[in-house]
Amino acid sequence: MMNSVYKLLVIVQNLQKGKVNAPMKLETTRLVVQTIDLPLLEAAAERDTHAMEALGFKTNGEWPAPDFHDAIPYFRELLIRNNGTRGFDSWIIAEKNTLEIVGGTGFLGGPDANGIIEIGFATNESHRRKGYAFEAAHALINWALNQEHVQGIVARCEPGNIGSAGVLTKLGFQLDREDAEYCYWTYMPPLTPA
Repeated sequence: MMNSVYKLLVIVQNLQKGKVNAPMKLETTRLVVQTIDLPLLEAAAERDTHAMEALGFKTNGEWPAPDFHDAIPYFRELLIRNNGTRGFDSWIIAEKNTLEIVGGTGFLGGPDANGIIEIGFATNESHRRKGYAFEAAHALINWALNQEHVQGIVARCEPGNIGSAGVLTKLGFQLDREDAEYCYWTYMPPLTPA
């Protein structure tokens, strides 16, 4: 724990000196998709809506969802290890006009030895069925496929999660297999003729 606290302090000092990888931002027609930095991650960890607002975002209290909240220690360690974001971590989905956080998307780390990354996404319950997950994941996939070493993208969702399965299918993922816990999906970029 003390090692992580020390690393966090070093990150904050480096941020003040401009030596930390700054947040990345993608924009779609309706959304801002932005990497989560340490201040926003800490506000999410504490469910501190005032801190989120001070950072420029609004929330109706639904974000962070329990699954993401449970993963905060993993993403905190990833940000600390990478001295900020490299894009292969967690991103928020916010409505462009209001900057209300409507969900999250992102990757579970950088490309593996085969160039594969895993994407995930979720929208707040009050913002489902508006196409936000598809729009944000589509933008993030396009970003990822333009990054060096990325050869393919995988995803997983729980069996019976019709919404996520629909989004993955619409994005071009194909169901590979399923077990009692997850359905496993694969997206491979189209091959470019030589």
